[in-house]
Amino acid sequence: MDVDDFPRVDRFLESEVVAHALTFAFEKGLIDRLDRQATAATDALATTLRLDPARFDCLAGLLVGGGILEEPGAGLLALAAAFRAVLPHRDLIAAKLGFAAAAAEDLRRCFPAFIADLPAFMAASRTFELFRYDRCFDVTPDNLAATRRWVSYTTCLTRYEAGPGLDRIDLGGHRRLLDLGGNSGEFAAQACRRAPELAATVFDLPVVCALGRENLSGRPEASRVTFQPGDMRRDPLPEGHDLVTFKSVLHDWPPDEARALLTRAAQALAPGGRLVVYERTPVPLRGRPAGYVQAADLVFQPFFREAGLYAETLMAQGLTEITVDRIDLETPFHLIAARKPGGRS
Repeated sequence: MDVDDFPRVDRFLESEVVAHALTFAFEKGLIDRLDRQATAATDALATTLRLDPARFDCLAGLLVGGGILEEPGAGLLALAAAFRAVLPHRDLIAAKLGFAAAAAEDLRRCFPAFIADLPAFMAASRTFELFRYDRCFDVTPDNLAATRRWVSYTTCLTRYEAGPGLDRIDLGGHRRLLDLGGNSGEFAAQACRRAPELAATVFDLPVVCALGRENLSGRPEASRVTFQPGDMRRDPLPEGHDLVTFKSVLHDWPPDEARALLTRAAQALAPGGRLVVYERTPVPLRGRPAGYVQAADLVFQPFFREAGLYAETLMAQGLTEITVDRIDLETPFHLIAARKPGGRS
C-alpha cells in the first residue's frame, strides 16, 4: 500500500461526539444498512433502529456534520462518498475508535499528570495498563487474553502501516529477515509477501509469539515466518540475517535501552546486510488543534523521538550508507536504513 492509497480515516474521528455517534451507528447496524443501499428514508431508519424520531435526527445530524452521512433529498440519508471510500477499512476505523476512547479518557482524567508528572500519569493510565509486557513471558490463558487486547490493536495498525515502509526497502536484495519486537508477525508476513525468496524470523516475548502464530495461521506467508520467543534486551539474538528491522518498537524504551537494542541488532546483522528502523515521529501539534483521534498517539508523545538518536547510534556502530526518510501517513514516520560493512556490496 503506497502513501497515496493509505486510508485516511482520522478526518472522520476528529470530533469526540461524532466519534461516539459513529460508534453507536456501527453498533446499531445503521452504517451497514446504508452500505447496502444507495439511500434510505429517515423515518424508516428510525423505526428500524427503534429510536425516537427526534433522537434519531440528533444522531443523523451529528453524522452528517461529521462528513459520514449526507442528505441527498428531503427525508433521505446516504453514506457520504468520502466515508464510503474508507468503509472497506472498518477494522482500522474500529481499532482507532476503541483505542482513542481509552486514551482520551486518560487525558481527561489525568491531564495535569500527563504534563507535570509522567510516571504518575502512566501509573494511573488505562492505556499503559493495557501494555503489560510483564504478562508476556508465561503463556497462560489469562496472559494470552490480556496481551491479545493490545496485540490486536498494534496488528491492525501494522496491517496498514507496513506497506508504505516496505515499499521503500529493496527486499529483493535480501534472503533472511529478523524482525525484532516483531509482534504478531504482520510486518514480517507482508515483507515475505512482497519478496518470494525471503524468509523471516520474528523475535518477541513468548505470549506475543503465540498470538503471532495464531495471527498468521492459514496465511500463505506463514510457512516462511518463524517465531522465536525471547527477550531481545537480554537473550542472544539470532544471527545470519541480512535484514534486521524494528517497526514501532524502539520508542517503547528509554534512550539508553534503545541504543543498546540497536547495538545488539547491529552486532547480530550479517556483514553486508541492512538494518532498518521504522518509527513514528513526535506528533506535530502546532499546525492545528489536536482532535479526539490524536489522543491515541498523544499519550505516547513523550516517547516518540526524532531520527537523530537512531542514526547516530547506527553510525557509532560502524554502519554506513545511512539514510533518513519521512513517510507521512495519518501520523508521520521515520524510515532509517543503514548498511553493515563487509559481505556482498
